[in-house]
Amino acid sequence: MWLGQFISQAGDAVTGMASLWLMLELTGSRTLTGLIAFSSTLPILIFSLPAGVLVDRFDRRRLMIVSDVCRMVLVVLIPILLTWNALSPFRLAALVFLMATFGSVFNPARDTLVPMMVSREEYLRVNSLMQTSGYLAWFFGLFGAGSILEIVSLKGLFVFDSATYLISFLCIYMMKLEPFSPAPTAVSTKNTSWWAELRAGIEYITVRDRRLLWLVAITALNNFFIMGPASVGMPVLVKESLACGGREYAWLESMYGVGTLVGTWFLYRYRKVGKNGSKLMIALIFDGLSYCPLFFVMNFGVNPFIACMAIIFAHSLAIPFIQVVRTSLIQNIVSAEFHGRIFSMIHLSVMGMMSLSTAMSGLALEYMPARALFLIIGIGAALTGLLGFLHRPLRQAD
Repeated sequence: MWLGQFISQAGDAVTGMASLWLMLELTGSRTLTGLIAFSSTLPILIFSLPAGVLVDRFDRRRLMIVSDVCRMVLVVLIPILLTWNALSPFRLAALVFLMATFGSVFNPARDTLVPMMVSREEYLRVNSLMQTSGYLAWFFGLFGAGSILEIVSLKGLFVFDSATYLISFLCIYMMKLEPFSPAPTAVSTKNTSWWAELRAGIEYITVRDRRLLWLVAITALNNFFIMGPASVGMPVLVKESLACGGREYAWLESMYGVGTLVGTWFLYRYRKVGKNGSKLMIALIFDGLSYCPLFFVMNFGVNPFIACMAIIFAHSLAIPFIQVVRTSLIQNIVSAEFHGRIFSMIHLSVMGMMSLSTAMSGLALEYMPARALFLIIGIGAALTGLLGFLHRPLRQAD
């Protein structure tokens, strides 16, 4: 599972970067660049909740396999259409939309597998180790992409990504797991409607444990501020403020991987310190504030690109304290039969809000420089973390 995630997410990182850069080069439009980011997240907004029911009802491993195969086919269509001079902005957005649609099933299915393989006491430790696959993938995928771009075109990057999905499929196929069956106490049964199962999941967070409702709401609000500008604003910042190219953009993005790996080590080393809820909210505050220095990146007296690399590294230290701690917290406090639905709600709050955030960021960048946008969203994101920290039941959740 670790190896498959490493390879697949390396491809994901390359496709996300290459799609945005390709649209920017094809059209020069900030709004259409925002459209690509919007297309990659809109399916999460539409399909996340039904996907959670699907994950709780069917074999998670098989769902991941189907998702990888479909995404492998879709991503290889991009270089084919480029070769035929048939890749319009609309077709690129449609392919990105379809890839994200299959990804909306893959991610909650993946998050439910850890409790099937390890004991409750090992959740935080194992999640920390599992997340290193994504962080290593982010670094090697994007740093490698920046280097590969000196040799091959963007088309070659998409071919590389298609191959990563094939390898991920093989890794997941070779995993040895017990045959899947829904928990005996689960609401999910063949005689229960999908709507009833979905409603049960919603009632779980609104009635049974309102800490989860706060967690979903804080996650959604934080990602509304953070995700769009981080996705759309970064290539604009690199291209226009720093006057750099695709190679430098890939290298800058790779610093997320370096910072998150270091942050994961700190989390692993000090995983027993403090309540998970408190660690999560403090990380959200830092996550927002650490974007604010990008506004001053031209005034530090050093090469602005180097300054950006240092800022992104510092910002990324908080990411494991958000992703890993939140995953472990849900695995701890949510009944196993609801894992798929709750994780899909979290995934919706992360990626679904990103779809709205990216669309608005593309429009905002038509009227303000990217550096100003990072200052505004950094302050807003930090305030959402503070709001969650002030809610005592969430702060003390463990």
